[in-house]
Amino acid sequence: MRETLGYASPQHYPAVVTDCWGRFETVLVNNGGTFTMVLRGNRFEGTSVDSLQLVGAPAETVEPPALHHGDLCSCAIEWRMPVEVSLADSGRVSVPLTARLVLGDPAPNNAIDSVGVTLQLHLPTGVVETTAPQGWMEDALMDLQRRLPDGTRLLACISCAYSDYHPAGSGFIGSMACFRDCKDAYRAVAGKPDLFALWDKKSGFVQETFHCPDFERRQSGTGYRG
Repeated sequence: MRETLGYASPQHYPAVVTDCWGRFETVLVNNGGTFTMVLRGNRFEGTSVDSLQLVGAPAETVEPPALHHGDLCSCAIEWRMPVEVSLADSGRVSVPLTARLVLGDPAPNNAIDSVGVTLQLHLPTGVVETTAPQGWMEDALMDLQRRLPDGTRLLACISCAYSDYHPAGSGFIGSMACFRDCKDAYRAVAGKPDLFALWDKKSGFVQETFHCPDFERRQSGTGYRG
């Protein structure tokens, strides 16, 4: 089991699932490494929101969830979570971030045909949103950052000086490595070979929207991911 870093206690996010049966209000629970959610009596769990797997037998209901190899599909999951931002005129504040993840239908290639997430950041001055669905939370958050007003910055692992992804790739959310316990060594990383050499010294994995006291603003060209 991989070591995850994050919340001292589980976070409960108000959520809505929309599928062929209609709209269902629920709660998405996030402990930093695992997400859980109950949909019409069915409990789902997974390390990422795009791979929530049914736990146990399906509930007896006339509105069964759509599944692909046990994972929830053919629906939209929308949840709201708090994130930290720095504002030009009032410093650090916590604001709501709404994410809407659309999971497609089973496809002939043994996967689902689409995954797309859009984001809305609710700032005191108004709502900032992404322009198009993205397949990874990383890309959606980077798009969102580019659209923030001057002087406003997202204070989260995605924009931290000590976070990076494995060169072989990453999942939808939560596979970002943290190097907060070896900061000086990570500052010297200039490409893939350097990151490979340092990888086993990582502190653990974090979710892109998490924030901790070691946060420092990332500068362009830092580490493997730049």
